[in-house]
Amino acid sequence: MTGIDLDEPQEIISFIVLGEPSPEGSTRSFYIPKLNRTVTTHQNQTRLNAWRNRVATEAQNVLFEREWTSDRASAYTLDVDFVLPRPPSVPPHRRIRPTVKPDIDKLVRAINDALTGILFPDDCQVVSIRVTKDYEGERRPGAYLRVCRYQNVFDKRKKAKKKVADDDLLFDPRDD
Repeated sequence: MTGIDLDEPQEIISFIVLGEPSPEGSTRSFYIPKLNRTVTTHQNQTRLNAWRNRVATEAQNVLFEREWTSDRASAYTLDVDFVLPRPPSVPPHRRIRPTVKPDIDKLVRAINDALTGILFPDDCQVVSIRVTKDYEGERRPGAYLRVCRYQNVFDKRKKAKKKVADDDLLFDPRDD
């Protein structure tokens, strides 16, 4: 085929974003009759924007003076380990893992939105996501990320033109 192993990533980038991860909030829409329009509000928008900016900044910092291909012809995988601060009211023996909010899928949505346009053109190109969430211990609160870029297209091979012998031009199978 192409000599490239499609199961091997073309590029890998890893980085850490310290701080308390913020999930993508739920949205609510309200119709305001006096204005004759709908207004959409986002839950925890201030914290979410700060978290997204921190993720985007760390991604840009890791790209500084480094080659990275962000194109629409690639597929990307995302590995994220979220480390959350343990609430002081929850001793380690009562809850080993964070089985409460924030939801893991909303945490990932915030990361994908922050990385779109930096590490990949569109988050629809992310074909695999591995995510964990745990309480702080040996690692500080934040997101520990690894993004891999994979080739997603084959180089189109030109077909060799078939050589036709003069004898083949004279032979017609329908003549039999």
